[in-house]
Amino acid sequence: MSDPVAAMLGLLVLVDTALTILVLRRLGSVQVASGGWPGPSSGSDAPPMTVQPGKRIGDFTVTAVDGTTVGRADLVGSTLVAFLAPGCQACDFAVPGFVELAVRAGRDRVVVVLMGTPKAGLELREQLEPIARVLTEEERGPLVSAFGVIGLPAFALLHEGRMVSAAISPEGLPGAVSA
Repeated sequence: MSDPVAAMLGLLVLVDTALTILVLRRLGSVQVASGGWPGPSSGSDAPPMTVQPGKRIGDFTVTAVDGTTVGRADLVGSTLVAFLAPGCQACDFAVPGFVELAVRAGRDRVVVVLMGTPKAGLELREQLEPIARVLTEEERGPLVSAFGVIGLPAFALLHEGRMVSAAISPEGLPGAVSA
């Protein structure tokens, strides 16, 4: 192989590698979950919810998968909330850390909203039902509106129905839910 051909081939490999790295970074910074939800940007400190700390979340009343009714008035004391979607890789990655916090908090102080139809994410639902009140919501429903969810996964710590903090990972919440 002559030097000009080898140089051209080398340049082509470098350009291809650079483009591949750019595409992978872009894919890593946007996670599309079920329903077309944008995920968190890697390294982003932007909260995944628009309700600001100290503000009351919007009013809602929904039926949990166990048939009980859950509304804002039921979120007394400190409450840990998670919005997750089946098929969302970032959500799957965050579940173990969330489960740790949820177990410490106790089932009555934990709410999980699974995005999609009630049948979607059955395995995840079954994993979380023993440690949380599980709700399902199709795209852009009353829970998304009440919390101002703009990306998944989304985690929140509430106190008496007011936002304490929101984060893209359970580790981003300040400590465990106190009894």
